[in-house]
Amino acid sequence: MKSRILLSLAVAVLASSAPAFAQKKDPNPKKFERAEARKISPEVRTFVTPQIFDMKMLSNSRETFGPYYFPLDQSIGNISIGEIRNDEMRALYRACQEADADAIIEPLFDSYVYEKDTKMLIVELSGFPVKYTNFRPATKAEIDMIGVVYPTTQTSVSVSTEGQQGQQGQQGIVK
Repeated sequence: MKSRILLSLAVAVLASSAPAFAQKKDPNPKKFERAEARKISPEVRTFVTPQIFDMKMLSNSRETFGPYYFPLDQSIGNISIGEIRNDEMRALYRACQEADADAIIEPLFDSYVYEKDTKMLIVELSGFPVKYTNFRPATKAEIDMIGVVYPTTQTSVSVSTEGQQGQQGQQGIVK
């Protein structure tokens, strides 16, 4: 009987403390963080599997994001452009999260350090947030268009017309 009471008491204590464990926050602040986001570059050189998609603009005008704060371990004079670029990409990632976007088209960055606080890099950015929609296989005509839009891109397309009941199946390879 005592063991049943102790077991019931233990279950009750665990059940009542479960929400406290679930809401517990990490007491250690981040020492290092690396984030990644995609940006749209105007040059495309390689297609592994030709796909076409539409970009839905989430805003008709340039949006501003930030400021985002990144602590510096050393003085700004000793920071490499690579380290600053990494923080700008982290800011771009956060902007994509804020806008619920897949990418930010043509991001412009403003990165600075205040004289009074030389241990903090501040990054602001602006751009056009977009969502990728309507993914579909590229047709031969679309692949040919890529060669016109990007004339230095070499394209090699293999088209297969095999299919069931008159349907055409297409495969494209772009190098």
